[in-house]
Amino acid sequence: MKSFRAKDIQKLLDINKHRYDYLASKIGIKPEINEVEKTGRHHLYSFKNLLEFAFVHKANNLGITRKAAKEMLEFLSDNIELKEAGLFDQKKRTKALLHYADSNDGKLFKLFGPSISAQEKKGFFLGERFDTINKFLKKSENKENEISIPGVKKAMKNLTSLSTFADLADFDGYITINLGAIKDRVLKQLKQIDLPAS
Repeated sequence: MKSFRAKDIQKLLDINKHRYDYLASKIGIKPEINEVEKTGRHHLYSFKNLLEFAFVHKANNLGITRKAAKEMLEFLSDNIELKEAGLFDQKKRTKALLHYADSNDGKLFKLFGPSISAQEKKGFFLGERFDTINKFLKKSENKENEISIPGVKKAMKNLTSLSTFADLADFDGYITINLGAIKDRVLKQLKQIDLPAS
């Protein structure tokens, strides 16, 4: 697996050290390959991490807040449809757009493009109800015995899915991030720039 150091990411994405530090620490992009605590050692990031830096850098430049950028990364990482479409696979071409909108009630992440199925194009809404339900589900995932009432977990998941669909037409405006174009640009940079062996 190809790995990338901080300097590689800065060079490939044309960002300075200050910007890299902000994305890594404030947005919280964790190295998939090797996270180090000691000085003199380098974090080693995966191709997925490289794309996460690229996506968040673009999103942040377009005005998406730090909190929303974190939620966006979680949405992209957990999305089964994007995994099947090969968003984080270096060998696959992906044509996908991510629309982002927010209101006082919550945030909407909606996927669109040839690589995305009709089901996923419905959109995923992160509102207050979702945050509460999602926290409960995440806590309970590793603690099956704590949910002793039969069917509670399934009912909660159903409630989550019913309460999380929304449409862009419900919002005053939205921001679109072309995930496929960003990935293509990163792949092009990888071919053009010589990186030291990591």
